[in-house]
Amino acid sequence: MKKIAIGCCLLTLLFLSACGRKIEPGTSPGEAPLIKGLSFQPVSESPLPGTETFVGTVESPDRGVIAARIDGQVTRIAVKEGDRVKAGQLLLVLGDNLAADRLREAEAGLSQAREAEATAEAHLTLAQQTYARYKRLFDQQALTPQEMDQMTADLTMARKGLAAAKAAVARAVSGRDAARVAAAYARVTAPFAGRVVRKQVEVGTTVMPGQPLLAIDRRGGWQVRAEIPESFSGRIVSGEHLAVEVPALGRRLTGTVVEVQPAADPQSRSFQIKIDLPAAQGLVAGLYARVSYSLPGAKAILIPQAAVVERGQLTAVFVRDGKVLHLRLVTLGREVGKRVEVLSGLQSGETIVSTGAERAQNGARVED
Repeated sequence: MKKIAIGCCLLTLLFLSACGRKIEPGTSPGEAPLIKGLSFQPVSESPLPGTETFVGTVESPDRGVIAARIDGQVTRIAVKEGDRVKAGQLLLVLGDNLAADRLREAEAGLSQAREAEATAEAHLTLAQQTYARYKRLFDQQALTPQEMDQMTADLTMARKGLAAAKAAVARAVSGRDAARVAAAYARVTAPFAGRVVRKQVEVGTTVMPGQPLLAIDRRGGWQVRAEIPESFSGRIVSGEHLAVEVPALGRRLTGTVVEVQPAADPQSRSFQIKIDLPAAQGLVAGLYARVSYSLPGAKAILIPQAAVVERGQLTAVFVRDGKVLHLRLVTLGREVGKRVEVLSGLQSGETIVSTGAERAQNGARVED
């Protein structure tokens, strides 16, 4: 152990000697060179920023899932994934469904109801004419009151029959219209302009009402949906700006939090946030994203990277003591922008060479 310690001391002495000033011929070691034009910076502790990264997914803020409204078999798909569509554009056709049969039945029922209405109108006309003749005979006292009452009842029944026939026609028209709407559901169209992002059925697939067929993203901006640990509840709020990295595009964007889920998922112990992204070329739904959240860190000594000098695998800085420079070995930590963390070797309050360190020499003199 003593031999190792002695070896380390000799290595340090050799390093300091190599980094010291060079003694020119005709000069004595006591004549330290004067170096001008150096910049100095006092050392102090600064907050060391930290970040927490969350996993997110790029998605459309307005995605619509088109579902079947009737049962049937997919006979045609008019679009493919990635296609842009206009509102009302045909997407898919369903065949072999009962909607067409129901429409034919409804139209036949309407035809019968209208025939019954015509018959009721004819009966009413006949009843009115018969009643008029009988009324003249009754006024001439050629009929008994009982016979006149019978004609009055027949006329009333004819009027009610016509009213019932008209009501039946109205019901048949309503049924026919509903059947037409249902039959129109066999032609699935885009409810808005957007891009087809997912096709969930194929030609020949038999579907039931409510089964998803296609997913369409509305045209517009993009957002990232991310899962946040419950420990961050209350720390991230709407309107806050967060850094979002999309590795597939090699882009780093600044997004704005637009929605924070008010409750956490009891199974995952996390809650969701949604972040609006600025316009950027290449963004598509489903891309992987990383959301960074800055954390208040502990204090640490941060110095400019330009102040660090390297000698082999050793790192050092020049410390100013009065008007003399001393080379000081330091241990460095992580890089923070254009600064670097000093883990050991410096103390707050000391002054170092911030620029021009490559011209500095151990033991050299400096001017104010």
